[in-house]
Amino acid sequence: GHNKFHQIPLEMHVPCRDPIDHLMSQCNYAEPTGKFVKQDLACDAATEEEYFASVRKCFVYVNERYNHDLEKHLDVKCYDFKNQFGGYLDYLSERLEDRRYETEEYVRRETNDPRDKESECIWKRPDLLEKTRNYLINNVDYYGFCNKCLGTENEIGKSEAAVVAEGDTSVSA
Repeated sequence: GHNKFHQIPLEMHVPCRDPIDHLMSQCNYAEPTGKFVKQDLACDAATEEEYFASVRKCFVYVNERYNHDLEKHLDVKCYDFKNQFGGYLDYLSERLEDRRYETEEYVRRETNDPRDKESECIWKRPDLLEKTRNYLINNVDYYGFCNKCLGTENEIGKSEAAVVAEGDTSVSA
């Protein structure tokens, strides 16, 4: 890449989640302080503006986490969130040095209650799924970046099957 710090290339790796699934995870998030409370989308809203207002109420720092201006200062790459413990770790293991000090094993700490997808109205509304996905991609830098990056040479750790499928020009019956 072209961005360097003391002649060392700088890359930022952005984990990309499915926009709707990520939105619904944010809607499900509640903080003990009450700063964030669980939200329901207004799938039965009278107007699109009312509906999209309910979408924005779910945002948990999504506009503060990523900004296109980062691309001016860093080589920004993406990886599929679902592949973070597969191809992405393989990619990193080829590039990072072993740690000098071993740490204790990582213990995952859930930050969100389990979701009840059956109660999430958006999954029953294909029209809202499409409108919401487009809204997120066009109005939130993070989702727009991920939409533009996934499936390109800037995606890190694509599964081998995906890479082979992309390069395969044969047509199977």
